[in-house]
Amino acid sequence: MVAALAGAVGPGARWAELAGRERFQMLATGAAMALNVSCWFVGISHLGAALPTVISICCAPVIVALVSVLRGYERFGLRLLAGLLLALVGVLLLVMPAAGWGPLAPGHAAGLAWSFGSAFCYAMVVLGNARMPARVPAVTASAWGMTVAALCMLAIAWPGGITWPADGAQWLGVGYTGVVTTSVAYLAFAWGARRLSPTAAVVGTLIEPLVAAVLAAALLAQPMAPRQWAGALLLAGAMLLLVRRGKPTPAD
Repeated sequence: MVAALAGAVGPGARWAELAGRERFQMLATGAAMALNVSCWFVGISHLGAALPTVISICCAPVIVALVSVLRGYERFGLRLLAGLLLALVGVLLLVMPAAGWGPLAPGHAAGLAWSFGSAFCYAMVVLGNARMPARVPAVTASAWGMTVAALCMLAIAWPGGITWPADGAQWLGVGYTGVVTTSVAYLAFAWGARRLSPTAAVVGTLIEPLVAAVLAAALLAQPMAPRQWAGALLLAGAMLLLVRRGKPTPAD
């Protein structure tokens, strides 16, 4: 299916006709996707789930904004600064455990390094999609990127051994995770990233912890605390500020 998607490009935009820079951008974005997930999991092995997730989610918008401003993709201003600050505070309020973070586990320095690496790679994924040439359709860019990501993940996982699903229910879960929550979600993100500024695109993905908190309250009987609702409001305000900043600079 990935191969079919990869070939679904319009006239003048097939793989053989793409410039070397365009090919590299698609492949590098896929590799960054794999490294983002891999670094995040290593960070979790050192620090647990909470802190690496916060670092990866909250630092990526800052990295994207800095690169966008330095590269001339966006202009620095009070609206950009206010949107970033609101987003970071909102996400922190959403994901902060009720009992606080607690003491860091042994090896926390390595865990922090891997977590910041995850944030950097995630920022590269956002920038890669936001600056993808217009003549490369989102479906094509996503197909090539996810193919590279899958190959990279296979190379990373192979030395440690791969465990296959044991029954139909597990295969169904793997299929749902791979198709709906990964392939479809990434394609939707790639499509939307082209229509927003890079910073607005990455801040838009910060709605993930809000959705997780709402689903936990609805499905797992874990109601949202007042601070989480406050974080949700701040996050919504940040997205409104950044989305209204204007259209991104056309890709090269």
